[in-house]
Amino acid sequence: MKVGCVHATTTALKPIEKAFHKEAPDVELLHFMDTGLLEMLEQSGSLTADITRRFSLLINLASQSNVDAIQLTCSAFNTLTDILQPLYNVKLFRSDEAMLDSALAYKRIGLVSTVRETPIALSHYLKGKNPDIIIDSQVDAGIIHLLFQGQQAEHDEKVRKMIHDLDGKVDVIVLSQYSMEHVADQVKTTVPLLTAPGASAKKCIEYIRST
Repeated sequence: MKVGCVHATTTALKPIEKAFHKEAPDVELLHFMDTGLLEMLEQSGSLTADITRRFSLLINLASQSNVDAIQLTCSAFNTLTDILQPLYNVKLFRSDEAMLDSALAYKRIGLVSTVRETPIALSHYLKGKNPDIIIDSQVDAGIIHLLFQGQQAEHDEKVRKMIHDLDGKVDVIVLSQYSMEHVADQVKTTVPLLTAPGASAKKCIEYIRST
């Protein structure tokens, strides 16, 4: 099995590698990354035509590498799968699809995000599946950059605060970015706390094995 992983940040590498190798130790992962995409998105505030074209270059490289599936790892770019999937024979997986499908079992969903544009993409998916759900979003825009600067302790503290602010007000809490997965081990909540890498890897591997 061979999976192409498409990244916009380096912080997604370890979580997705750990998740895939736990699910299928024999899987071969090919990584395709453009760390300039996040800056473009933060500057524009939306997924522009330039961002779409630049992102599609990564998909092109992955699809030309004889992979069985392509796994996105940055939630802010997930809605591009709707645009790009018809152009490729290989299956494109959102970074958060499996996690969000689990969250849809609940009425009130809390989103924790460290990129301003991420809750837009997640809310679009969730509301598209069930318009009646209630979404409470906590965003501390840009603190993902603390990880790039080696300030993980400060990053984690801010994420924990957002989690605690939501706990008890919603039925489930979703950690929107792969870069926050490790924080789940640092907190205890009264409601389920969902992370994406493990669920995404499982869904992707199940798809490959079934085709």
